[in-house]
Order: sequence, then C-alpha cells, then structure tokens
Amino acid sequence: MTPRMARNPFRFLRGRGDVGGLGAVLVAGTSFTAVLAALFVESPGTNFVLWYLFFIPAVLAGYYYRERGIVAAATLGLVYLGITSLRAYPGPAASLLAALLPFVAMIALASLASLIGYSVREEQARNREAIERAPGGAFLLRCDDGTIAEANRKLAELLGYTREDLQDMPITRIWPYADDYNEFFSRAGPGAETAVIETQFVDRDGAARWLVLSGRCLDGALISCQVSEITRYKEAESALSAERRRLFSVLDTLPAYVALQGEDHTIRFANRAFRETFGDPEGKFCYEVQHGSRRPCNPCRGAQVFALKSPQRWEWDHTNGKTYEVHAYPFTDTDGSHLMLQLGIDITQRVQAEEALKGFAGNLQNKNRELEVMRNQLSLVNQDLDAMVRERTADVEKLLTQKDEFISQLGHDLKTPLTPLVALIPRILQQERDPGLRRLLEITSRNVTYMKDLVEKTLKLARMNSLYVELDLEPLNLRTELNNVLKNYAVPFKAKAITLQNNVPAGIAVRADRVLLGEIFDNLIANAVKYMENGTGTICIDAAREGEAVIVAVRDTGIGMTREQLERVFVEFYKADPSRHDLDSPGLGLAICRRIVERHGGRIWAESAGEGMGSTVIFSLEAAEEA
Repeated sequence: MTPRMARNPFRFLRGRGDVGGLGAVLVAGTSFTAVLAALFVESPGTNFVLWYLFFIPAVLAGYYYRERGIVAAATLGLVYLGITSLRAYPGPAASLLAALLPFVAMIALASLASLIGYSVREEQARNREAIERAPGGAFLLRCDDGTIAEANRKLAELLGYTREDLQDMPITRIWPYADDYNEFFSRAGPGAETAVIETQFVDRDGAARWLVLSGRCLDGALISCQVSEITRYKEAESALSAERRRLFSVLDTLPAYVALQGEDHTIRFANRAFRETFGDPEGKFCYEVQHGSRRPCNPCRGAQVFALKSPQRWEWDHTNGKTYEVHAYPFTDTDGSHLMLQLGIDITQRVQAEEALKGFAGNLQNKNRELEVMRNQLSLVNQDLDAMVRERTADVEKLLTQKDEFISQLGHDLKTPLTPLVALIPRILQQERDPGLRRLLEITSRNVTYMKDLVEKTLKLARMNSLYVELDLEPLNLRTELNNVLKNYAVPFKAKAITLQNNVPAGIAVRADRVLLGEIFDNLIANAVKYMENGTGTICIDAAREGEAVIVAVRDTGIGMTREQLERVFVEFYKADPSRHDLDSPGLGLAICRRIVERHGGRIWAESAGEGMGSTVIFSLEAAEEA
C-alpha cells in the first residue's frame, strides 16, 4: 500500500475516500513546511523554490476541499505576502510587489485543482453508483497493480466477504488462475472492446465458483467488471457431460451392436460391437456396411420404422454365418431430425440351440415317461424308508434311555458299597497302630475316595449329557455366587499359602442355574489348586460384559499347559499327568464344566503361554439384568 501511495497520493486518497484524514495531513504538512522555509531559510519574494513549496499545499487544498480549499489557498497566500513583507521590511517595496504574482498563481491553481477534484469525485461517485446498481456482482479493477478499487454488495455476498474486505484486495487472491487472468487483461486493455470470459473465483471458504466475467477499460486506469454466477449451470453441464460419457461407455460395453441410422440409410453412430463386427461405418450406408450391397434391401425393414413411426423386430443372417435379432425404434435427434435406433443381438447360439432342442424333443418325451415310472417306484421305496427310519429312531431312543438308566443304576450300585468304605476306613486308620498296615489302609482310603469321586462326577456328566434335564435359569449376581463358592476354600487356601483375587465387578449378572454355576467355579478353582507348584501361587478371577454376554476368566500361576494339552483339556477322563497315576481327580472336572457351559448356550476354552507360565480358563454366559 505504501509504494502505491508514494507513486500517486491523489489517487490513493481518492480510492480510500479518506479526504478528511490523510488529505488534511498532507495540506497541513506541506503548508507548515513552506511557512517554516519562508520564515527561517530565505525570503520567498523572489525565490522560485519557495514559490513551488507554497503552490503544493494550495493545489492540495483546492483539490480536496474545493471552495474551502480556495479559501485556504488564499489564506496561505496572505501568509506568504505577510512573511515576504516582514522579511523585506524596511527595504524596497519591489520584493513585495514581486510576491503578488505567486499569490495570484496560488489562488488560480487552487481553483483549477478544485475543479479537477470535483470532476474526479463526481466520476467516482457515478462509477460507484453504477457498480452498486449493477444487476449482478460488479467491481472496479486497477490496471497498474491488479487491486480492487470498488466492489458492490452483491459481489461481496457472493464470495462471502464484506465490501471493506474487498477494498484494495489483490484480484489474484480471489482469482488465482493466472491463464484466465492474463487473457482477460490482454483483452480488456485500454482501447479494447468489452472482454467476456468464463472463469472461476475462489470464495472466502476456498470453494471455487464459476462466473461469467465481462470487463471494459474506463480511463486507462480502471476496468469496470461485472460477474454473473454460472456455478449451477457448469455443474449441470459437467454432470451432463459425465452422463454422456457414461452412456457411451455403457453402449460400448454392450455385447449387442447399437447404431443410429438416418432416413437416407447413413449410419450416424455405431458402438464398439458394431464396429468390431461390420467395420467402421464412417458415414456409409447401412446396406453397404452390414450386407456388402450397393442397393438398399428390398423390402427395407428400416423404412417401415420411419413410415409407421413404431418399433419393428426382425432377424437376418450375415455372411459370416451369424444370425442377428434386430429391435428398431423411431428416434428424434436434438436437431429434430428423424433417426432409427437399431439394437442387434447375436442369436446364433440360440438358433442353433433351438434346432438342437427340436431334435431332442422326442427323446425327452420318452425319458419323461421313463422318469414317471421311476418316480412311482421311488415313492414306494420312500414309504418303506420312512417306516424303517421311524423304527430305527424308536430303537435309538430306547437305547439312549437304557444307557441313561444303566449309568444311573450303575452309579447307585457303586455308591452303595463305597459309602460305608469311605466312612469306615478313616476310623480304622485312626485305631490301627501297625505302620505297615496303616500304609495299606491309606492307599485303600485314597483309592476308595477316588472311586467315589469318579462315580459322582460320571453321574454328573451323564446327567449333563441327557437331553431331558431342564435348567433352572434365573438372574444371578456373579460376584455373590463366586463368594459363596470361595467360602469352602478359605481353610485350604490358608494351609497351602494360595492367594485368590476376586476381581469380578459387583454389578455383573448372568442368566444361569445357581447350582450348576457353583459347580463351574468349584471345578475350575479345584483344578487350578491341583496344578499349583509346591502348593503355593495365585488364582485371579476376572469378568467383563461384552454385548449380550459375560466373559469370565480364571487365571492361575500353576504349571501351565502345552499346546497338545490345551487341545485335549476338556476331553472326558483326560489328565495332564502322562503317567496317569494322579488319583486326586478322575479327569472329569473340565469336561463337566464344558457340558454345563454349553447347556447354558455359552462356550469355554483354555489358554496358556506354555509350561511353567500358568493357565487361564475362559467361559461365556448370557448376560442378565439383576432382579
């Protein structure tokens, strides 16, 4: 801004409209400078340099303040005369008379400058009024530096600015397209006609807007510009062009040939399938391209489309041995001319298939009769199979019932003799004093206890495998049910230095059978305790809700498991002890847990980082809201 003001302060002040501010500063400053020079440097009567120092504020005052400027220039001239007389007194009066000429010149220059300033401001006012009353966006563009001198409200609203924002803004800020910018300036220069160009301006948000920009040079310094937004039309044109390209792309991908034919038999358009089949038409006649003839077909089926103004369909054979099915429709072009849209489908294979089908028709009828006979035979066989399936199903159900009854009876029969043995052997062991006999009794007691545990867990597993056992499902607080199970382990945990961390949140509930849920926790905790190395370690139980399920994890710091053990850990009677001499458990605890979780609709799995790294058993149950 400063360089422009230095080059032309008059135009800068005129563009800013700041006459009362910077104009007054210029007039006062130059006047004060001239007076000081006249007082302290040299008498102004005959000094031409001082004349010009006084002429400058006189001209500025007249230009900016019109009548008041003339009065100010006259006042400055009187000051000039006064200083001259003071500096010349008591000398000759010749110097005073010589000062009258610049005095008159100052008043004359002020009057002339006032007239010029008035004309310039009137022209600016007319330009601003014309810009503001323009039907669309309008602005004045300076030719020398490409800045906006004036802009109307419509342009400011269109671009998201205020008129003050656009004042003195470089046009390149809203018009960053150098090619369009240079072309417009070359066509709208001084002496040129009105230049019109389609281009894009960038609004305050950075969005490009399509405009029609027209401009005409006014006085060699300003270009009057008008804009009309055509963004919607450009978007519609772009969308239409894209649709046109998409249409031609679709036509080129069709397996059938498509052609537009005029009434004079010329091919106006042909898709790729047409060109690949018959060659490039290049404005040739249809009978030349498709039939290799020099005369129209007789009769011409296309002529019927034009004459009847209705769709037609026919089939024709090409010399290449292919048969085409043609669908022709009357079509009106954008210029009003009548065309025929022709769609040709290669039906050679279909025709050949139809001929082949005619030959097979008789055979098919015979086969159908044979199939009818076989259908009747199959119907009789199916009836026999249905009877056999019902009979075998009844046998299987009977065997399953007998199996359940056998397991139940066997369990009761085994528990009956084991119960007194379990009760009596410890009492006999207490009374026996012979060390050898006590060792035999201890071995007997462990084996009897093992057999009893095996029978009980086998019965539990058989009960869970039964399809007729119904679960008593209810909403249960998971932490409360776990605490009830942990009460039974308080003494064993203390004796073996085992730490248990119950991290189950208080608000988590599951929908489960209370007894069977306790059985899950009891088996998992007992299994974790059994594989604690040296009888010490930590058991950590966590739970979290994930969607409609609750995930529970029981982690221990025990001996861990290998990959093979992880794959078989839920198999009935499987033990991690390879010697199979572990009599503390029959190997049914995790199998029972699996059946209980599956009966609840959940799943259970085990994880371990390897031997000596501990194990984790994870299972899921249906989440519930606490009652």
